[in-house]
Amino acid sequence: MIKIYDTNFRPPYKFKAIFNSPHSGCIYTKEFLDSTNLEIYDLRTSEDSFIGELFYSTKFFDCLLMEAKFPRTFIDLNRSHLELDPRLISGDFRFDKTARNMAGMGVIPRISGNGKEIYSKPIFAKDAIKRLENFYFPYHSYLYNLLLESKQRLGYAVLFDCHSMPSKLNLEFSNSKYSNDPDIILGDLNGTSCSSFLVSEVKAIFEKHNFFVTKNHPFSGGYITKQYGNPSDAIHVIQIEINKKLYMDENSIKKNKNFEKFRIKLTSIIEELSNLYPFRKKIAAE
Repeated sequence: MIKIYDTNFRPPYKFKAIFNSPHSGCIYTKEFLDSTNLEIYDLRTSEDSFIGELFYSTKFFDCLLMEAKFPRTFIDLNRSHLELDPRLISGDFRFDKTARNMAGMGVIPRISGNGKEIYSKPIFAKDAIKRLENFYFPYHSYLYNLLLESKQRLGYAVLFDCHSMPSKLNLEFSNSKYSNDPDIILGDLNGTSCSSFLVSEVKAIFEKHNFFVTKNHPFSGGYITKQYGNPSDAIHVIQIEINKKLYMDENSIKKNKNFEKFRIKLTSIIEELSNLYPFRKKIAAE
C-alpha cells in the first residue's frame, strides 16, 4: 500500500490557508505497472510534475500543502467518483456521462496524457470501486475535514488548488494545438467558487511578479473547485494553473535551467498568498 497523501504541516493545525496538489503524485507501484503496457514516461505525461515541490515552501508561512502521492493515471482526484469510464470498466455500476469521462479522462483514466491507452484489458467494477474506497474517498475526506477545521477556527477557509498546464493546448479533444500564452490561469468557476476580492488579490500578486495572468479560459476550475468552493458558506477555492514552460522541459519531464529561479520567485508569491483574506478587512474607527 502506498501512502495516499502527504502534508508538510503537522498538528496542531493552525494553518492560514490550504494548498492542494492532486496531480503531482509520482509513486508507481509494481501492481499498477504490471496492469499496463505503457512505459513510466507515457504514464508521467499526465502528471503535474514538480508542483508539490514548487509549493513545498507553504510550511514556512503557516500554511498547509496536501499532495497526492499516487499518480493521476491511477486515480484522478479532480474528477467526480461517478466519472467511471464504461469503455474501461466492466460490470454493473453507476456512472456520469461527461465529455472528459467519455474521452477516457475519468476518475480512473483510460488514456495517458499523450493519448495512449493505459490498460490492455478492462477493469472489473468491483476492483474500480475498491480503488476509489482505498484512495479517492480517504483523500477527499481528509481535504474536506481540513476545510471545515479552517472554517471553524478562522471563520472561513481558503483553498488554492495547484496544477500545471502544457505550453501547447489541445482543446475540445481535437488534434489542433495552439500556443498557450498565459503564465498563470486562475479559475474561480467564472466568479462562483470564491470571493471576487480574493481572486483579484491573487491575480494582482502574480502580476506584480511579472507574470501574464488570465482568468477562467480555458481552465475555470475542475471537480475540486466545484465541489468545495462555496463563498456563501465561507469556503473559497481558486484553481491555479502554471505554464510548464516556466520551469520544466515538457518532452523529457525534467526540470529546466529556470526551475530554481522560478521556485524562489514562487516562494515569495506563496508568502503573499498566505496572508490573504477572502474579503477586505475592515479598519476599526479610531
